[in-house]
Amino acid sequence: MSAGRILGVGLVAFGAWFLFDARQLYQSAVTAPIGVRRSVSLAITGPVARIEEALGLDRLVNGVNRAVGKTGTPGGSAVLPPPAPTSTTRPPTPTTAPRGRTTTTVPGGTVTTTRPPSLAALRSPSAAHPLTILDIGDSIGEDLGIGLANVLAGAPHVTVIQASVGDTGLANIGYYDWLAELPREIARYHPEVVVVMLGGNDAQSFAVGSSIAELGTAEWSRVYSQRVGQLMSEATASGARVLWVGMPIMGPTSGLSNTDMARENSIYAAQARSHPGVTFASTWKLFEDPSGQYSTYLEVPGSGLVQVRDSDEIHIDPPGGTNLVATYAVHEMERTWHVSL
Repeated sequence: MSAGRILGVGLVAFGAWFLFDARQLYQSAVTAPIGVRRSVSLAITGPVARIEEALGLDRLVNGVNRAVGKTGTPGGSAVLPPPAPTSTTRPPTPTTAPRGRTTTTVPGGTVTTTRPPSLAALRSPSAAHPLTILDIGDSIGEDLGIGLANVLAGAPHVTVIQASVGDTGLANIGYYDWLAELPREIARYHPEVVVVMLGGNDAQSFAVGSSIAELGTAEWSRVYSQRVGQLMSEATASGARVLWVGMPIMGPTSGLSNTDMARENSIYAAQARSHPGVTFASTWKLFEDPSGQYSTYLEVPGSGLVQVRDSDEIHIDPPGGTNLVATYAVHEMERTWHVSL
């Protein structure tokens, strides 16, 4: 081929790669050092990342990443995650051994969950007792993971595992089933704490066997509550504590209903109350302005007026918003479990 044709093919290939992987590039830019290069990278990759997500192109990328065993958000863990155990390695028995079994009826059968009646006191992280935090959820959970990695970057004995996956949730489990994936993540990383933030994709009807659970109906709430409870039970059965971070208020042009978000949050809170070792942390007022309304910009103590939400009025904007919600989550963990992170 001529040099011009080779250049053209190369530019097309680069453009396709940039479009399909824009969100990963955006998240890499988020964790880069503050400076002109980071600002330019965010300005270029941010809009393309939102186009990628709106068109659903990131679903293809997420699927390929899962197929090759690549999960999580690049750049930002406090320390490197431990290697995955081999197929012949049995995960170590948790210090708080699960006891007692409960059986829950769910669509398609029953789920038997082993849960400890109580959990031993969580220790503040130290060289002798390091702490692993597993962050799971959807793309908003990815935002929280970015913030946790940043806020806890100076904690030498804390590992933040960023395992959230965009476009996921507990409604469309045919696309990505957190109920099946969480036990695998726990067996791989053995976290003492599981942080969950999801729900942005769950305001939709979904299939239950041969019928449809319509959004807003009692059947939808019943099945969704079961799935939330099962996810909590899977985490606490391993001896881990759970911080379930609620959905924030959404903007008027986000396309999401705050009525739906409030319904989901009420389910998360109710299930947390019935699951020992689970704490629900509401972020609704955290992202309200003084008049109780949504705002892209908020006054943050010590930082002044800060952009905390993306232009789509759904996602949490880095670093201001992601640090804000992560700092709040860390505070809730410290306050509830009497630890110092």
